[in-house]
Amino acid sequence: MERHPKQIHVRMSEAEIGRAKRLAADAGMTLSDLIRALLQLPATSVSEGGRLIVIDRTTAAKLTREMRRWGHHYNQATHALNAIAYYLRANDMDVPDVLEELDRASGKLAAMQPGVEALRQSVEDVTGSVIAALGR
Repeated sequence: MERHPKQIHVRMSEAEIGRAKRLAADAGMTLSDLIRALLQLPATSVSEGGRLIVIDRTTAAKLTREMRRWGHHYNQATHALNAIAYYLRANDMDVPDVLEELDRASGKLAAMQPGVEALRQSVEDVTGSVIAALGR
């Protein structure tokens, strides 16, 4: 029994056939495999004329890992600022202590910035559009 017993015949221009063959070759696929892969796309990407962005697992893992690091640093900075506010309300902190804690929080936020920039650049590379940087 054949793996794919049914056939579909499609009328295409020479340019469309050429593009399909290039896409298939670039992806290391046959034309049939390319068509089957394209049929797996969400219907909204076709019906709404939207732009579909496909991210491979390696890129998705890198983005996830960087976002997790970013969140960790952001959480630490927020925790330090909350600690300052708590101790100031309780009158348990003097000016040098506040300045020290603010420096520590500032350091956490500064350590986060290269990751933010890398993440922003990765997303820009994937989407092909410029993303406004936070705080600019």
